[in-house]
Amino acid sequence: MVAVEPEYCHQCGEKLVVQTIHGRERKVCPACGHVHFRNAVPAADVIVRDETDVLLMEPFGRDAWELPGGHPEIEEEPVDAATRELAEETGVEAKPADLRLLSVVHSTHRELHYNMITYVVDYEETEGSVIPGEEARDVKFWPLERIFSSPAETRQIDRRVLQLSFDR
Repeated sequence: MVAVEPEYCHQCGEKLVVQTIHGRERKVCPACGHVHFRNAVPAADVIVRDETDVLLMEPFGRDAWELPGGHPEIEEEPVDAATRELAEETGVEAKPADLRLLSVVHSTHRELHYNMITYVVDYEETEGSVIPGEEARDVKFWPLERIFSSPAETRQIDRRVLQLSFDR
């Protein structure tokens, strides 16, 4: 993901200027007229359910446990990114066809905007072993009650989608 504000047009290389377009200040190329829009970045994560437990990972360099997931590569569909990230981070493998779309929620983190696409799969529909991947310090199933009673240990956006998944 690139979150660098452009100074030059990626179409022709001219220095950008600021103009009001559609009621907002946007960077525009004075040479070719290209308007540089800033869009929310897609991200995809997976809720792996084992009855009333959910698979969470403890990523390196972060304070909270979170659902496995990440950003789609340029050629990937979100569901393919979700299954790839799940395997990379937790050792658990799922087929894209087995994932069910739960929600798409807008989120902000460090002043960046995301569209978080969340999928659900039952643990019995997966393969592999629960082992931390290279981005995870630890991976384990957490009871829902612990997740909802430990807001300092888990991400708010994850608790929000878990409420949808478990009808809480």
